[in-house]
Amino acid sequence: MDWNDWQRVLKWRALEEGDTDGVLVNAERRREATAHTRAGLGSEEIKGEVLDERSESFLDKRAEWLEREAVGWRGDLIRVLELLCVPQGRWALALAGWALALITGYALSDLGQSSEFNLLALPLVGLLAWNAVVIVLGLFCELMPASSLAGRGGWMAEILAHGISRMGRATKEVTSGVADTVQKRFEELAWPLAWKRLQMRLRMWLHVAAALMAIGGAVALYARGWSHEYRAVWESTVLEVGPARTFFEALFTPASKVLGTRIPMDQIEGMHRSSGRVKSPAPALAWIHLYAGTLLVLIVVPRLLLAGIGAARCSRTLARPARALHWGNYLRTLLRAVEGGSERIQVLVHAIEPTPAHREVWDRGVRERFGGMARAEYLRIPAGEEDEFAAAWQPVCANLVMLFNMATTPEAEVQRRLVSDVRQRLLTKHADPELVVLLDGTSLAGRWSPEKIAGREQLWSEMVEGLASDVIVAVRKESARAKPQAS
Repeated sequence: MDWNDWQRVLKWRALEEGDTDGVLVNAERRREATAHTRAGLGSEEIKGEVLDERSESFLDKRAEWLEREAVGWRGDLIRVLELLCVPQGRWALALAGWALALITGYALSDLGQSSEFNLLALPLVGLLAWNAVVIVLGLFCELMPASSLAGRGGWMAEILAHGISRMGRATKEVTSGVADTVQKRFEELAWPLAWKRLQMRLRMWLHVAAALMAIGGAVALYARGWSHEYRAVWESTVLEVGPARTFFEALFTPASKVLGTRIPMDQIEGMHRSSGRVKSPAPALAWIHLYAGTLLVLIVVPRLLLAGIGAARCSRTLARPARALHWGNYLRTLLRAVEGGSERIQVLVHAIEPTPAHREVWDRGVRERFGGMARAEYLRIPAGEEDEFAAAWQPVCANLVMLFNMATTPEAEVQRRLVSDVRQRLLTKHADPELVVLLDGTSLAGRWSPEKIAGREQLWSEMVEGLASDVIVAVRKESARAKPQAS
């Protein structure tokens, strides 16, 4: 999948995990999307949290189906989908930056004093020196991204990415609680990937800009030499004739081999300006060819190669963390919603008087665990009668759900003992039963923090460890921010 495909998949995942009660897209439409695109994939095939090729293909096709069907859906859904965007560069800004780089390269290529082409003019030599350093850092960034030195090579891209990210956040408008939950979930999933992609793309764009700056400098050499006759000279406080000859030979040899142009080293001594006089200035054309060729060979080609390497790495670099975004529970939830037939799931409710509102939330938890077509049958266990109930109860199937109030602090002598006694009764009829503990959090909407809910879930998990195969939390939409889905 390319980046647009990943964005589409992450949008629908964020929407479904943030809108657990189907305010924007109802459960029937979600099941329809899964049934149309799963191609025989079953929940039992989902192993671990990382996407495999088949699961990735299913999510891609399902998101495409939902997006196609979303056309014509009610306006609330469309508005929320439009909110789900990530910071990204704009081609208009890139083109403007590249044009500026080309103009800057042209302007910086000062040939020297009137009618003289100074081979050591600072703008030209400085352009080569700066690019040499940046190209080395670029190699670390692109070929050795884990290196500590690589992190120092993308500082300009990081500064630009921060600016673009702030602009992206400023345009967002949240209109409802559900939209806010969905948007936050999308940012959790997609923004780290988008941030990394943005930095990589900006590094590519900066490589192209540097190449264009060098091209601008090369064009300036010929444009200024078109209407003036330049003579080549050099002057320096640091270099004498011998070191200067070595420097020019090392600098121009790559371009000389590529262009097939001889370096006129015999002219170096006569071209030296000393005490304001030049013994024998040389015709500048050969040196302009060598300088332009050097800009091409040492700047333009390496920069464009680095941009190409970055482009090739971008999709592969993003795909790996995208596939590792803890997809297991989400995939199993989608697939279980269309699995199961007329299977009966007995639910033993401890000390809670079931109401239709409660059962709506509980049914969702049962369906997510055992399949969308499973039927829940509720049986109440009165408080204080746990032992009598366990002694008289008869299992009706191998799958059983025991439902407790999440707000209750579990005790070994009450809740754990009840689960243990019921499990023993279950084992008398079924050799390999599945006992799931469902925690009712419908009364906790807006009252408990996410940390407190997670802590209580952990406490229950530890209390029934070794007895229950899974612990599920069922919450209402009012507590969606604390727990975006049954888990």
